[in-house]
Amino acid sequence: MPISEVGHARNIASFEQMISIVTGFGPTYNPSNSNISVSKLNNKFVAANNANDAVQADFAGKTTAINIRENAFKPLGPTSTKAVNYYASTGTEQNKVEDVKTLNRKLQGTRKAPAVPDDPATPVDESKQSISASQQSYTQKVEHLEGMIQLFSDDPLYNPNETAITIASLTTLAADLKQATSDVINSITAFNNARIERNTVMYHPTTGLYKLAMMVKQYVKSLYGASSPENKMVSKLKFRNEEM
Repeated sequence: MPISEVGHARNIASFEQMISIVTGFGPTYNPSNSNISVSKLNNKFVAANNANDAVQADFAGKTTAINIRENAFKPLGPTSTKAVNYYASTGTEQNKVEDVKTLNRKLQGTRKAPAVPDDPATPVDESKQSISASQQSYTQKVEHLEGMIQLFSDDPLYNPNETAITIASLTTLAADLKQATSDVINSITAFNNARIERNTVMYHPTTGLYKLAMMVKQYVKSLYGASSPENKMVSKLKFRNEEM
């Protein structure tokens, strides 16, 4: 099971404490493996700390982008419904109104006909026979809005006096929603890449912080003995490994 984000910070804190302890050993701590020399341990600590900070920063960026997108999409449902109701008032052909109503239902995630429920008395899941009505991904919502805009644009009767539902305003709304969705996608990519980098720095099987900590423990045990106070100081430090 992957350790929590708090667990990464605890590993870094334990590593910093380990560095302080072995530095206090003075020249006696002199491993032949240069990867666990005090200078290399300090380099690893700085790299791990920076990598973990980058994850936290990109997590904040992702959260902000998601909140911005959520707020940007809030007026979409009411606005599209107002546009459909206005269109119905223009006297245009009913089949055109039905077409935009269909798109609006998809955008809203509602059904014209009720979904088929699953019958527990049968081995088949009847609910899966229904075509999904929600199509609630943000990208699909914008696609439905753009479909409505195209239908409105093709009909000269669609010419509202209300600014919020003009073709220009709806087109701007669609563009803003696309951008908000792109920003979320990019922020998630940045966050995932930061996590990969952090996990590499900390949990690489040969060069990661966790591996170095285990080697330091082994070296100190070899150097001072299992029952030594020096080994007890180091061995009590807790580290958890996340498999790559």
